[in-house]
Amino acid sequence: MITVRKLAIGVGALSALASAAHAQNSADATAIGSATIIQPIQLSAPTNLGFGTIVKPTGGTATVAVDAAGSRTVTGTAAANSAGVTAASFQVVGEGGSTYSVSVPSTFNMTSGSNSLTVTTVDNAAGGGTLSNAIGTQGTATFGVGGTFNLNTATVSGAYTGNIVVTASYN
Repeated sequence: MITVRKLAIGVGALSALASAAHAQNSADATAIGSATIIQPIQLSAPTNLGFGTIVKPTGGTATVAVDAAGSRTVTGTAAANSAGVTAASFQVVGEGGSTYSVSVPSTFNMTSGSNSLTVTTVDNAAGGGTLSNAIGTQGTATFGVGGTFNLNTATVSGAYTGNIVVTASYN
């Protein structure tokens, strides 16, 4: 009887060990889900690029330039008045503290009927930056775009206009 009892105790001990070993064949882990929600980025152009009125040269060529701050220079034999001279200004609005990038085209065309002037742009956007204020509030940044074009005696008189398409995006 003692042998049967020892055998029963031995079988019970082995059964307990088997159950404990089987219980450790699984494990749990927890991951955290997260999201940061921000305002959409917006870009507006409150001021257009204005070169003013230029009298074309009577001989030779001239260069007309407006810098990103709005100062105009005219070189060569052209003449100009100071009315209507402005750099284009752009305002970026979005999530405060967020970084953004800006893409300004290197050139754009201004046309008058079938006549065209190619404008080379200059800007002070530095390729982008960081919006003012902190996350959770609205942030802003502004920058200017100017340009340069050449004209000569063959440039056709007219009112020239064209679009400067600028893009801003979050980094």
